[in-house]
Amino acid sequence: MTDRSLRVLQIIDTFAYGGAERLLATLNGVAPDLGLHMSVASLAPPTPERSLSFPVLQDAGLDPSYIGIRLMRQRNAVPLIAKKIRESRADVVHAHLGTSSVLVPLAARLAKVPVLSTLHHLPAHGRALPARTKEKLAIRSAGRGHSLIFVSEAARAAAESIHGSPRPSWRVLHNGVDMSSFRPAAGGVPEPLPADLGVPSGVPVVTIVAALRKPKGHEVALRAWPSVRERVPDAVLLIVGDGEHRATLESLAGEGVVFAGSRDDVPAILRGSTLALLPSLTEALPTAVIEAAASGLTAVATTVGGTPEIVDDGRTGLLVAPGDATALGDAVVALLTDDARRAELGEAARRLAEDRFDLRRWAGRLADLYDDALASKAAGSRRVRV
Repeated sequence: MTDRSLRVLQIIDTFAYGGAERLLATLNGVAPDLGLHMSVASLAPPTPERSLSFPVLQDAGLDPSYIGIRLMRQRNAVPLIAKKIRESRADVVHAHLGTSSVLVPLAARLAKVPVLSTLHHLPAHGRALPARTKEKLAIRSAGRGHSLIFVSEAARAAAESIHGSPRPSWRVLHNGVDMSSFRPAAGGVPEPLPADLGVPSGVPVVTIVAALRKPKGHEVALRAWPSVRERVPDAVLLIVGDGEHRATLESLAGEGVVFAGSRDDVPAILRGSTLALLPSLTEALPTAVIEAAASGLTAVATTVGGTPEIVDDGRTGLLVAPGDATALGDAVVALLTDDARRAELGEAARRLAEDRFDLRRWAGRLADLYDDALASKAAGSRRVRV
């Protein structure tokens, strides 16, 4: 226990289905033990797709609410956010994702509350001008707060290569997962999957947990799947998640593909899976792969961003080039047909997750940053009085 008692307002772009939203729900599971009393607000107003994570956040006790910002350039955006910060009586405010990292630091300064920001994406060359401008604004604005957090070394290095020398506020802090919820199946034998998924018992199950958005690379997995089924005829590709790309993906899917939608039983699904898969085209640090590793599940993933900080190729999983459906299918088949190797890699993945991505260690480091932000504010106030 701790004598710390801090009110923390987490502000995120939307309550869509995604890793950042699930991370906040997970974090709140240990926050009270660290003296953190959290609430969460969405910048965007409620829509069906932008509210998929609302029930998860509500069940986690985060009291989710909406600020109602429709556009980043909305004239009253900063005052509205500042009003929300004041109403929350937050000691610290923490912004997540791109739009929040642009606007929330400005509003926090107006409200005179210390602010931290986390960018959950991987900066990249070649983005369209609007995305590039938004990213530049986010890094500049967030970098003037107490801390700008990158979730992987790869993300920090990419930001430096594109946007210039880092500010003293830049930090790298790997996300964490709950090692008690995401645990290996007993004896290494997959557990029965939830019956409503309709997956036959005893078949190999390759699971993707990701928002159904184009950068997650689901199309690559769907292109690879027929070749997997030729060699492992009863294999099932289980796609867990929801998003704007679902209809397109369903139109591309062939035999042996199951769409599960948004689920709140991901730990149980991973314990019932044979192999994890994430065919992303870009990633900063994929939470889904950390969750798979914590579940003792080896993964096939792509060599993008911070993914190699989770998947040590040949030791905890297999990595392939993004977009290469042939290599992806070959790697999946190689692990589905080699039980001993798959078990060995899964055990190593669990050990790496325990060492690098434990939820309580991550939450403790985050709480220390909140303490530092408050101490810096207090020190600044003393200097002003003097």
